[in-house]
This record gives sequence, structure tokens and C-alpha cells, in this order.
Amino acid sequence: MKIAALRPDQASPPGIDHRISIFEGDLGALANSSGQAGVSVANELFSWAGRSPATKAWDFTALALGVVGADRLVNRALVSGDGWTRVIDLTVGVSDPHTWQGLSGKIEEMLSFLTGDFWNLSFVEGGYHPAPPKKPVVARPETCVALLSGGLDSLIGAIDMEAVGKDVPVYVSNRVRGDVKSRQQLFPSALGATGRVLSLNANPRTPGVPAEISQRPRSIVFIAFGLLAATLLDRYKDNEAVDLHTPENGFISLNVPLTTARRGSLSTRTTHPRFIQMLQNLLNELGINVRLQNRYQFKTKGVMMAECQDQQKLEELASLSMSCGRAGRTYTHCGRCLPCLVRRSSFLRWKGRLDADDTKYLHPDEALRVDGRINSEFHGKAFAEYDDVMQTLTALDYVKRYGSRKWIGPAIGSTSFGSRVDDYRKTAEDGLMEIGNFLEATGLR
Repeated sequence: MKIAALRPDQASPPGIDHRISIFEGDLGALANSSGQAGVSVANELFSWAGRSPATKAWDFTALALGVVGADRLVNRALVSGDGWTRVIDLTVGVSDPHTWQGLSGKIEEMLSFLTGDFWNLSFVEGGYHPAPPKKPVVARPETCVALLSGGLDSLIGAIDMEAVGKDVPVYVSNRVRGDVKSRQQLFPSALGATGRVLSLNANPRTPGVPAEISQRPRSIVFIAFGLLAATLLDRYKDNEAVDLHTPENGFISLNVPLTTARRGSLSTRTTHPRFIQMLQNLLNELGINVRLQNRYQFKTKGVMMAECQDQQKLEELASLSMSCGRAGRTYTHCGRCLPCLVRRSSFLRWKGRLDADDTKYLHPDEALRVDGRINSEFHGKAFAEYDDVMQTLTALDYVKRYGSRKWIGPAIGSTSFGSRVDDYRKTAEDGLMEIGNFLEATGLR
């Protein structure tokens, strides 16, 4: 499928099946497009900063908006022979098409790793050059940028940064509607950082199309917003490197498939070391002087909680964070998907007891077992409803029988992970064992 991500005033190249209007849009523009994305970003950004980000940061954001728009438009179930993999041809309007086209092969490889699809990219003239508002430029003396999603890991990252005080971050949120938005507002306020928050919203819309819901590339927009913020800082304007922190525990980051039946692409690869390295290489080649950082790459979620620099703040806020991968519009943790299992095990690792977790779960321990056995008929639901629980138990049994190295297999190899491959492997094993301790405490193991 051929899709173009362009400003509304740009003509579509020949042969385009759908177009996404980016950065600007109204009802008229939407009527002539299959969707839109990022139409409020510039206004929200200017009201916060009063200055414009670097041109290449705008170009990267155009790419990111095009990717999430295309992802929504191309429904895997309708176009994929295997139910997952798609072929997407995407054309994006940028300021320097020649430079971007020269890097297209590397970007395609990066996107394929992120989403599990085949991407073919073309870049055309049409970069976004908005004029900043005519008002005094607001000083931005912050020293770095940190992503703040409303999740537990990014919360711990913010608590640690505020407690240590070495860095003065701008917290960037990819704003969503509902309960997560309130968390994204609550946490900076509780940490005394309200004036250092940039909240933007991609808000991709594709009306009349059965939207793809897996949202594997959503992280690239989050990072794009971080890049916009980083290039606004005084430090960046003075030609100094700016760190962009993407806090996430190493177990989830590594995304080792629990079993051979579980495809890695079915889980997020937001901060996977390989993706981050490919992205960093791209930023370097584009001359965007931003360094991607994850201080928790070799820590499990439980260790992050145990080592948090302000335990009082963590106790106050931890249960208010969101981790679930299946919460949907209820904004309530399901309690049994892999992110929920990682979360629940981390609370146990933190405090040493199950009742330390005040999070509300739709399916607490009792819903997962009957007389110590997994309840596959709970409320008449199919056994597959407990897929993540069963696959975690299978992985734990495999490690017990054959060892963690065989379970990890090629997911963490020396070619891709270099001299620290053993540290990555240990992080993966520790994360799985952390969940195993939780399942044992609940009587499931």
C-alpha cells in the first residue's frame, strides 16, 4: 500500500493510495485525505517555548507522524498473509530530500525492526518551517530531556533525576486522552516540576478505516517529541549535546520472546538496545546532536523500585502509574498480561510481600487460580485469555530444564550486543526470575 505524509497544501505524488495530512489540518484538509496527524503540535510547542526546533527535528517528526499514520491505515488482519507482516510504501515531505533518501535503507531497517513490517521510504521536498510567534523568546536553561509516559519506569526515572539534582530535565509526554493524561500531569506536579513539562499529542486520525490497533511504532513519535524539545534548549542552541532519557527496565527493553511460539514483534521494542543504536546512528548522520540514554538498561523493574532515590515519593505515586498492555478505555490494569506480571513482580521484589501493591487489577490472584491451579474456565473465557501467564510458566520451566542461555538463544547474541552481552543476558534472566517469584507467591508455580 502506498501512503504519503504531507502538509495539506502539497500535491500527492502519482500512484498514492492514501495520504496523511501532517502538522496542519482542518475539516477541509481531512476531507481530502485518509487521515491526519500532529496538527496541534506546532501551536502547543510554541506556546511552551516561543521558539522553533531544529529543521531536522521537524523532518524527523514528519517521518514519525507518517509512520504512525500509515500504521493505523494498514490493518494487519486485512492485508497480511501471515496475520502480521505488512509491506508499506511511505512518502514523506522533508526539508532535505537528498540527505534523507540517502539514509532511507538504514531507516527502513530500523522501522522493520520496530514494527515487524517491510517499509519502502521515499522523501520529497516539503519540509515544515513554521514561523514562531512574535513574542519574547523564552529561555530554556534545562540541561536534558526525559520522556514521561505515565508508566512506572518513567516515573522512577523522574523521581531519581529530581532527587539527585544533577540534571534539570524537561519532561516530554506523548499526551493521550483519559486517565493516563491525568497521570502525566500529576507526576510532574508531585515532583515540583510543573514548569518543565512539554505535553504534545500526535492524535493520528483515520476516519472510516478499520484502524490497526497494535501500535508498534508509537514510540517513534514519543522520541520525535523528545527531539523537538531537545533542540529547543539553550544548551542545544549553543552547539552542546543534549541527553534524551528513555527510562525503561532492561527486561522489557530486551523483549526476549517467552517461548518459540511468541514472536518478538508482538511486544514493544520501544527501547530495545538494537533499535536505540540504529536510531542513535541515524541522529548522528543527520547531525542532530542528541544522545539517547537509558540508565536502567541492566536493571529489572523490581531493582528500579528498590533502588529508587526517593522511596517516600515512590510509595506515594507508584500505585498511580500505568503499566498494562491491555487496559483499553477502562484504564484499569488487567493483572495478567506480561507488563502487568512484570509490574506485580516488581512490587513483590520491592517490598517482599504481595499486599504492598495497591494497584487495582481486573484479575487479581484469585482470578488466576483455583486450588493452586490455573483457572482456564474463569467466567467462561477461553484458555488463551491467560496466554501471557502460561507462556511465562513455560519459559520458567524451560530455563529450569535447559538453562537461561538456551532460553535466550539468538535473541541476545554477541554480534548485536558486543562486549556487554553477558550483562544483557543476566538482565533477561533476572527479569524472568522476578516474575517467577511472583507466580510462586501466588501459588501458580
